[in-house]
Amino acid sequence: AVEDGSLTTKIKAKMALDDTVKALDLDVDTRNGVVTVSGTVRSEAERQRALALARETEGVTQVVDRLLVR
Repeated sequence: AVEDGSLTTKIKAKMALDDTVKALDLDVDTRNGVVTVSGTVRSEAERQRALALARETEGVTQVVDRLLVR
């Protein structure tokens, strides 16, 4: 569970530092290396970027996309 928490923190930090992703609108949940990203994004590009940031984080085995483009 400690590793899941640190993965969530890492991903949220990467999103916060990324200009294309509005991290405050997104929720990141990690269970056994499976990351679920949910919330609302402004564009398809932002959606793809958020998912890419999660996928390229070490320790992530799978990314579940629950993002809504508005």
